[in-house]
Parts: sequence; C-alpha cells; structure tokens
Amino acid sequence: MIALKPEIENYFICPNCKSCFPAVNDIIIQPVHAMAECTCASCHFQFYQIFPVGHHVADQLSFSKVDKTYYSKGETEPWLFDSLVKANEGVRQQDVTIEKIVYRNCEDVIILNTLDYLYGHVLLKLYNALYHLDHQKNLGLILIIPKMFKWLIPDGCAEAWVVDLKLADLAYNHESVRKFISLQFGRFNSIYLSRAYSHPDVATIDISRLTRIKPFDLATYRERKPTITFVMRQDRWWFGSVAEYWFYRMCRKLKLLSWGSRLLSRRQNHLVKQTMRRIGKKIPASDFYIVGLGEDGNFGSNCFDERKTQIDDGVETAWCKIYARSHVVVGVHGSNMLLPTALAAGCVEILPQERYGNMVQDISVRYNDRRQLFFYRFADQYSRPRSVAAKVVGMLHHYDIYHRNMCLNLYRT
Repeated sequence: MIALKPEIENYFICPNCKSCFPAVNDIIIQPVHAMAECTCASCHFQFYQIFPVGHHVADQLSFSKVDKTYYSKGETEPWLFDSLVKANEGVRQQDVTIEKIVYRNCEDVIILNTLDYLYGHVLLKLYNALYHLDHQKNLGLILIIPKMFKWLIPDGCAEAWVVDLKLADLAYNHESVRKFISLQFGRFNSIYLSRAYSHPDVATIDISRLTRIKPFDLATYRERKPTITFVMRQDRWWFGSVAEYWFYRMCRKLKLLSWGSRLLSRRQNHLVKQTMRRIGKKIPASDFYIVGLGEDGNFGSNCFDERKTQIDDGVETAWCKIYARSHVVVGVHGSNMLLPTALAAGCVEILPQERYGNMVQDISVRYNDRRQLFFYRFADQYSRPRSVAAKVVGMLHHYDIYHRNMCLNLYRT
C-alpha cells in the first residue's frame, strides 16, 4: 500500500536537480496510471511522479509538467511507456458517468484502481481485492472498476466507483474521472493506494468470491462426464501452418483483416473439429462446448455451441458455469483464458512464439504443487489436432496415477 492521506508517502526525487521530498500539489488517479503532481523545493521544477502500482510497480518514472520530457530510472517496458504517453497526450474532456455505490461507510480506506484498456489487466488487478479484504480488515476497500466488470465486485467492499467507459476509452486520461476521484478524497480521514499487482499469486485466490461460481472440484474428477470446452476468438487464431500465419501478417499489414479473418476463422474451426473428433475416438462419452465471440461455422450435433455476438453479465456468468464443469479448456493465449483457467480443472493453451515472454501470464493457476505441470499444458502455434487432442486425453486418462505418485506418495523430510 502507498499512503496518500493524511500524509503522502513522499519518497520522490526531483528528476532535474535530484533533490528529495518535493512538494506534492495533487494526487491524480486515472486509468492505468496514478501520479503525484510535484514541485521541487530546491529548483522549483514542476513534474509528475508515477506511483509504483499495477505494471509500474517496479518503475521509477516521472515527466515534466511543462514540456512532457520523460525521466526513467531503470527500464520501463516500451508498451507501458507508450501507454503513458498516449494517456497524457490524449486527455478527454467529455463527461463520464460514474456510479458511486456505498456498501458501508468507512473513514479509513484503501483504493484499488482496476481501470485499464485491456480486459486481462483489469481482471488481474481485481484479483488483488481479495487480498485486501482478508488482510486489511481495518480499512474499507474502494474499487474503481469499469462497468463491464461490475458483476465481479466481491462481497465486503466498502464502496465501488463504477466507470461507464468502454475498455478502448480507458487508454486515455479523462478529466471528469480525475475530478470525481479528487472530490471523494475529502470524505476520508486516511487513504491508501493499492499497489494493484498485475501478476498476483492466483493459487491463493478463491475465484468463487468474484464469480459466485465454485470452480471444478477435483474430488469429482472421475465421477463427472468428460467435458472439454474450446474458448475461441475471431481476432486471434490457432494457425494450421506457417503459411496461414503469414497470411494473417499480410492481412494485418494491408489492413485487410476484416476480410482475412473470415478465412482464418474457418480454418480454426476446422482444426477444432478435428481435435474434437480425435478426442471423441478415445473418449466417446465426451461433451464438447464452444464459447467466445462469433457465430461462423457449424461444429456438429455432439457440440454445444454457446458463442455469442455480444457479451453481457448473463453471458459471462453462463460461460463461467461451463468452465466450472470442464475438465479441460482449450484456447489461444490471451486474456480470454483467465476466467476459464480459474474455474476449469486444466487447460491446453495454443501459445504463439511471439508470446513466449508472456507464458502463464493469462493462466489463473489454481494449484501450488506438481499439478501445475499436469493441468497446464502448452502447444505450439502450429500444433496439429492430434497433438492437442493427445494432451487433452492424457489429462483425462492419467490424472489418478499422476496425483497418487506425484502429489500423495512423496518422501518428505
């Protein structure tokens, strides 16, 4: 936590003359980034100091208030730096609807800002809420959250400030959001800012406190009908070959993805159907589900196609119930895998080579023993259906002996 009130945790250093403890004139909490507006007591340099929260948690980053010159101690990720520049050069002035929900009145609070332009980033920051509810019970938790995530607000929060903006709009700073949050500060005796870790230890998180849905119970693994769910997207694909990948790159470069995506989706549908066919040969009693955005293609009578063209709270809840009864979820790397892996027993993820550095970032790992290796399996972006099917079948056939040998019958010192 970072203290903001009654006294700010001022560890800042002037980027111009290196003097310590500048005067803090204002606290600004915006989508993605939070900062202090500072004036150096020695050289009077005016600058903004970024708070180490979210993806900035290891950064020391500031920029001039006058000419927007940036100063960094260490290495800020290029995408994160670019997002900061974009946010501060594109301040929006339109009014934003913010719903303030007060569950209980508190004088001492901690603010968890989950606003972000990427779905997965919002969800990962939201996971921090449960830690604060369990470990800072002397403080009321205030969530700042996009409207589309309102259904995930956990019980026990003091307040929620629900911002009615689409994710794409959260790439920018909004003057009305800043004013709303600043106005609320006067209501509290003490305020802390959550560090909103972007990669929390998900194995310690009870996802049902967010979704109100119990995850797959491994005690019933053998009793349940084998269920495999494919999480599909029409903007990120499982490629059947190198040629398909380069076709995608060409379409993206030439701005023809609206046309090329239809072909890529049909090819992906074919790979999924072939995978289901191979799993069905080994495990004939299997149930198959398809979830995600889209409607193109027919997956056959043995598959429950639960895809939608629009998402709302009801759709998200229905999908979560499917994940929670799935032995395995299969999908391409992305934030679309966070909730499925938080609720299903295991997964097979198609991992593109360009995403190797982000491995497991989108997996809500449920286990803290060797089952991590058994239940979370990764396949190359050009993997054939036989390879993906073999991984799914292996999880369904071999869990009992694996769990007995690798988790129970161990020599312990």
